[in-house]
Amino acid sequence: MTLSRFAVAAILTVAFSATASAQVANGRYQIGGCTTNAVDTVVQLENNVLSFFEATCTLANPLPIDGTNGFSYLGQCAGEAEEWQANMMLIPMDGGMRMINDGVIQDFARCEG
Repeated sequence: MTLSRFAVAAILTVAFSATASAQVANGRYQIGGCTTNAVDTVVQLENNVLSFFEATCTLANPLPIDGTNGFSYLGQCAGEAEEWQANMMLIPMDGGMRMINDGVIQDFARCEG
């Protein structure tokens, strides 16, 4: 596996729940910015399911984060014959989103296509 569980958890930042009032939009996102060949930094969000390099996560239990438009989530993840849970915070930003997971902050750009 190219990505460690930590990296996978970081990528999960892009997800949202359909019940959240300030949602991160469905679509393709990439850590830092949009490029054509960085497969392991791309995630596809469709409602509350995140698909990314060799894993998927279903996000649940959105809780608002005071002072932001973001939410905290519990992700039920699976990939390469393993399952795990990930706790993360997702905060919508202009042109993308910010994820905070296990003290690590990463920004994702929303990409076309």
